Amino acid sequence: MADETLCPKKSPRTASEAGFLTRFAAVACLLAAAAPAAARTSTTVVAQLEATRLSGPAPLAVQFDASGTTSSLSSQHPFHQVRYAFNFGDDQGLSWPVSGLPKNTQSGGPLAAHVYDLPGTYQVRVRATDQAGGYSERSVTVEVTDPNAVYTGTGTICVSTAANFSGCPAGASQSRALPSSATYSGHRVLLRRGETFDTINIPHGSQNVQVGAFGTGAKPRVSSVLVGVLNPPNSSFPRDITIMDLDVLQRFEQFVTMSRLLLYRNTFEVPTGEFIPAQINIASALAYIVQNHTLAANQYFQPRELFVVENMVRGSTANPLVNMAGEGSRFVLMGNDMGTAQQHTVRIWEMHKGFIAHNALRGRSSDGIRVSLKVHSGGLGDYNDNYAISGSVYASRQIVIANNRLGDPTDNNSFTGGASPQNNTDSSREGLEDVVLESNVFYRGPNTNTEFILMGRRMTARGNIRADGGTPNISQYNNSYRLLPAEWTGPFFHQ
Repeated sequence: MADETLCPKKSPRTASEAGFLTRFAAVACLLAAAAPAAARTSTTVVAQLEATRLSGPAPLAVQFDASGTTSSLSSQHPFHQVRYAFNFGDDQGLSWPVSGLPKNTQSGGPLAAHVYDLPGTYQVRVRATDQAGGYSERSVTVEVTDPNAVYTGTGTICVSTAANFSGCPAGASQSRALPSSATYSGHRVLLRRGETFDTINIPHGSQNVQVGAFGTGAKPRVSSVLVGVLNPPNSSFPRDITIMDLDVLQRFEQFVTMSRLLLYRNTFEVPTGEFIPAQINIASALAYIVQNHTLAANQYFQPRELFVVENMVRGSTANPLVNMAGEGSRFVLMGNDMGTAQQHTVRIWEMHKGFIAHNALRGRSSDGIRVSLKVHSGGLGDYNDNYAISGSVYASRQIVIANNRLGDPTDNNSFTGGASPQNNTDSSREGLEDVVLESNVFYRGPNTNTEFILMGRRMTARGNIRADGGTPNISQYNNSYRLLPAEWTGPFFHQ
């Protein structure tokens, strides 16, 4: 019998949502029902589980990685053919709006992620099940602390231009103006809901920062949020930065590099005035800065532990260039609703251990030749946290793209997305390997002929469907991309 945690009995709100949720539920139930009724522990598969972090204040974003799981079956590749069922130990009865699946579980590939909103102790478990029905389990414990205790007293700063501090935590500092840039480090800054503020500048060297909202009403409006600087004086790059519950009028820009970023539940408006390259821009200038700045390359690390979760991003075909651009490792896009830009909706230059799930990514563009999701890479090299070792030429590796809504009936592009080199030219010798594309629902526009392009080695497509009932065109291109060495094309796993 299929596990009811994978087949939630949720009442749809509309007829169209009913069809959408039914398709997702059908895929999840088939995966559960496919497992033997009497699964047994196995000596052929040994589960492993790592977490990007095991403690921190709420909201705490964690990526979970079971890719170290091993199998002694010669015909079984653990990343692609072992199935993984995660339970995050945080069952609040919540579901993802896009997929209708519960937020407390994730099934399929070996990568997953979760945001813990409430303080507490959580046991996280993964079960790895092999093709013979044997399984192995592993667990870790995550401790989430209360932000009111972490940012107690004047560690919290409430800001209201109208001096309305109703709802501000007791003992917090109160201000009618945004704090100076130097004040952000080690502080929680809460902006009054319903009010409008200038740009938030979180400087180089800042650590342990939360920016959010207090009071009731609409999200506080801010012009932009900027983290770091383009000319870093030293290697103390920003760390542990959370930006949540804001209405951003122009853009979020993270300069150069950082670690542990959480962009959570923000709204990004259609930008006006200045032209915006990307409404969410994470480390896109890193390679240029390393080549043209004074710090040695070994002083830079790759951006890592990046979480973009439950944001709504709306652009226009005139502005911005893309809705989101970035690169990094342990990179999570989850539960976002994005779409409409001059070019692509989401463009990831390089991605190492990426989890892209439960998003609605639309793709209307200015010229009709762009995509909702574009993942490529810098080259064929290995990834390393130290920029001096892997630089900007590492291949994108270990990516799970799951349970998303990709495309829209109003999209004007011919194809919806891809994990592949960006162009069929010698300048695009870009390797991708170990990519799983699973359980996504594709929506076709009037010009759509291809749902997704997979080009690389060890690529899996399974359980993907079209909203109109047709068969999705998942194009592999095989060896037609002559720019890649033969060993970088295939094999492809279809399940």
